[in-house]
Amino acid sequence: MPFLCVGPLIRAASSTSVAIWAELSEHCTVKITVTPENNHTDTTPISVQTSTVQVDSHFYVLAQIQGLQPASWYSYILKADTEQHILHIEGSTPLQQYFRTLSTNPDQSPLRLAYGSCRKADPTKPDTLSAFGSWLQEKQATRDADWPHLLLLIGDQIYADEPPPVLFSTYPQLQDGATQFADFAILYQYAWAHDDGVRQALASIPTYMIFDDHEILNNWNVSPSWRAEAIRAGQTQTLIDGLLAYWVYQGWGNYTPGTDTTHPLSHIMDQGRENKTDVGQELRALLRKEIFGQSSIAWHYTIPTTPAIFVMNARTERTASFSTTPHELNAPTEIMNSSQMDDLQEWLQQNTQGPGILASSVPVLLPPAIGLLEYIAGLRPLSAKSGIASIVGNILTKIQQRVIDSADFDHWPIYNRSWQRLLKLLQGQHRDMLLLSGDVHFSYALQARFLASNHQETMLYQLVSTPLQNELDASSLRKLKIQSRINQTTYSGLHTKILPFKKQTATATIDHNLLFENAIAFVTVEKQTNGKYHFQQIYAGSRNGKLEILGQTQLDESREQ
Repeated sequence: MPFLCVGPLIRAASSTSVAIWAELSEHCTVKITVTPENNHTDTTPISVQTSTVQVDSHFYVLAQIQGLQPASWYSYILKADTEQHILHIEGSTPLQQYFRTLSTNPDQSPLRLAYGSCRKADPTKPDTLSAFGSWLQEKQATRDADWPHLLLLIGDQIYADEPPPVLFSTYPQLQDGATQFADFAILYQYAWAHDDGVRQALASIPTYMIFDDHEILNNWNVSPSWRAEAIRAGQTQTLIDGLLAYWVYQGWGNYTPGTDTTHPLSHIMDQGRENKTDVGQELRALLRKEIFGQSSIAWHYTIPTTPAIFVMNARTERTASFSTTPHELNAPTEIMNSSQMDDLQEWLQQNTQGPGILASSVPVLLPPAIGLLEYIAGLRPLSAKSGIASIVGNILTKIQQRVIDSADFDHWPIYNRSWQRLLKLLQGQHRDMLLLSGDVHFSYALQARFLASNHQETMLYQLVSTPLQNELDASSLRKLKIQSRINQTTYSGLHTKILPFKKQTATATIDHNLLFENAIAFVTVEKQTNGKYHFQQIYAGSRNGKLEILGQTQLDESREQ
């Protein structure tokens, strides 16, 4: 009899639809029944029936339920084959299986979202995502006022290169990190199915995800030569199967029902479900072309909230050179290719109401001293020169790359070509922009404004919440605390400054307005009666398994949009 291995997870949502994902123990037909809560005049259940999709020896389902009402609560159950068999994880605690559709009216409902990144899933240490799930249960009676409308997990949902040691006795092959799809699947199952709090969070809040590096390998694609070196080192299968696992567990569920029909990987999943075939090798064939630069798969996506959100892919499209010519290796680099940048530009043009909200796994704007250094490290002033200037440029680039490697620089400013184009796009918005990120293992909020006098109405707010469960090493922590004394600077036409952090608990680990502990952030974007928008960000951490408010970012009230 089939049972759940992972899930259920509430994934992509809109005002009238939701996607529900799960992994099952065997092939079966799954019936999902969604019932409006008792505040509805019409409480008629809606049912959807779909078959699992096989990827190697694993079975997955992504059901899309449509015809729902905006800003409305629903309960749901999953049954397999016969209506007598309710699907659950064997031996697990029952979940509160509820979700809320998105609102379309910012005047009636402010947008509330939670976000975070970097979770090692170590059972011996405090886990903020687990505490968040327990908090949701505690706040079930006041969910309309307290629960966020969606959860953004912005990178490093698993640490494939540093698996939890608790797994080594059962899966000794993981001691050297995940290398094949089955290994990655074990890590996702452990991260999402072994903790009741995490299960509750993912089963009740529409959740969107994007990869960073640890889903596959640390600092994956960090330099133009990285991918070619990894292939020469025999890591091709790790790259392909890591992306395959990302797609199945994270990427597949990011797309709003009805909008992903042209995505090549979704098409393969649909065909596999209809034909009852194993799609593992077909997915790998397409992903192999991506790894070798023969094609480009779109991993970015949008979320139809009000205001809307654009989730950027800041990992797979980084400049990759398969040759060793100085011209290629020393040219300005990209973190986002032109196709994705064009999509972002079009999205900004189409979504002009309210602030623009962008999510990137790695920060666009860094604390002032780090941001300035990364910007300098990414400059290639002599890349187009010839003769002696070209030779000097090649030497300079090698020095810059050594600095990048030794300092572990991995963020937007070092990718100068993309950095300049993104700033140009944002500079022309004439409205406030929220940038949500993770990756760096400390949390902060930063405000930036363009120096050009005709762009004073554009303010950038970089909000960072990370880690959910991890920590900085002692050396990195010491360096960060030294540079944190510089709280503002100017470079690349921007003036940036760290925003104040107001403590709410005395035990919060704060240094010069940087937060150095596990945290999840809650952001509220609320439309005021005058048509402007008010932003709020609150950080919460885990204290003895309970979620506790750590403090609040002090945003510049004079710059409300």
